[in-house]
Amino acid sequence: MILLASLSFLGYRDVSTDVYPEYIVGEGDFLSIVADKFSTTVDAILEINNIPNADSVLVGDRIKIPSLKGIAGVISTESVKIGDTIRNISIQSDMSEEKIIEINRITSPSEIYAGSTLTIVQNPNSDAFSSVDFFDQGQTLIEKSVLQNANPLVLEKINQLNGSWDISDKLLLYAKVSGDSNPVIRSVSPLVDILEIKQLPLTQGETHVVHIRTPYNLTFSGTVDNQDLRFFQDIEDSADWYALFGIDAMEDTGLTDFAVYGSDPEGNAFELEQKVIIAARQFVSEVVEGVDASTLEDYTNQIDDQTLSTIVQTSPARSWGSYLSYPVDEPCFASGFGNHRTYNSGSYQNYHTGVDFSVCKAANLNIYAAADGEIVFAGLLPIHGGHTIIDHGWGVYSTYSHQAEIFVTAGQTVKRGDLIGIIGSTGRSVGPHLHWEVKINGVYVNPMTWLNTTFP
Repeated sequence: MILLASLSFLGYRDVSTDVYPEYIVGEGDFLSIVADKFSTTVDAILEINNIPNADSVLVGDRIKIPSLKGIAGVISTESVKIGDTIRNISIQSDMSEEKIIEINRITSPSEIYAGSTLTIVQNPNSDAFSSVDFFDQGQTLIEKSVLQNANPLVLEKINQLNGSWDISDKLLLYAKVSGDSNPVIRSVSPLVDILEIKQLPLTQGETHVVHIRTPYNLTFSGTVDNQDLRFFQDIEDSADWYALFGIDAMEDTGLTDFAVYGSDPEGNAFELEQKVIIAARQFVSEVVEGVDASTLEDYTNQIDDQTLSTIVQTSPARSWGSYLSYPVDEPCFASGFGNHRTYNSGSYQNYHTGVDFSVCKAANLNIYAAADGEIVFAGLLPIHGGHTIIDHGWGVYSTYSHQAEIFVTAGQTVKRGDLIGIIGSTGRSVGPHLHWEVKINGVYVNPMTWLNTTFP
């Protein structure tokens, strides 16, 4: 948490121009690197710290940084959270926006994305500040001061306002948090206690979760990487909302757009738009020979795609618990998720959308439901062969392909571990195996992650 300290009669800390922030020397730090990082010189650091020579500086030593004169505290590296902006970081750290930009050599607002890091000066004895309201169009600081029963001069200082021209529609109003030893710091909106993406950075082929906690009756919508987010309320704790989504294994890496919108019946609303980064994941390439050529024709892909694209039903209740189980008795891996594939020596234009389990023993043919859910498809497809889809709620599905026999029908409810089919070699297959997939709102994700990670 980045905290704001006290100064004179307004409650802020008293900062003398002779004060310098301290940098804690880490493993591998050289004074030349530290000096360059903070736009100063080695000689200036040695002089202000009364250090005889650079060789006498040890790991763990605290050294004053002369270029940051007038700022008290300890220099640290902070990860940018969802909702963080230069403004709220400035308010919470008692550093000017200009100083934050200068220290971190920021040239564009796009550099402040979730998961990026900033160098900040922290003070462990400082007060905590949280957004308590936002300005409606045309509203003045005096009006807000009356509504908040607060001194307008105090709010002006806390919010670093130079005048009415600094106030814009929906600008967050910050105030001191008092009384609670572990206060909720709201940096996204006064309406939201928590708004986070749990797994950062976003990664090709992986599952990610947006989590929102609010004490208010809000409805949410949003997008990420041009996907619509579907929010579901946790029946065990109605204050928590979740949206699960996947990043396609072939998605471009780099910055992408993330947005969340919330509103209540009274017209109160907030919006958050921020950049997040998609990181690369390494996938291997593999050659698959002996594939029936008819399953490689474009029309077979179209039949599968058209059929599967119509399956959009999902339960508003989460039925998978917190993880998925292996769908076979003895998991013998034949092919991993995301592998780039060529069929019959063709081009590498395909990737493996699931995990393949081969038959290690003659009796090892049973296929089991990976978790509770409802069967939303059970039938034969040109590529997937004997194919079953289980809806586990919240847009999460597990699928089972190439079955020799299917023991369930659409509309049927199943439990984790129920026998649902027999491993076969139907569809695009060169031998008996189970092709197992996990899909989130139509995006294939790494099923193995679901075996050892709890969601949400």
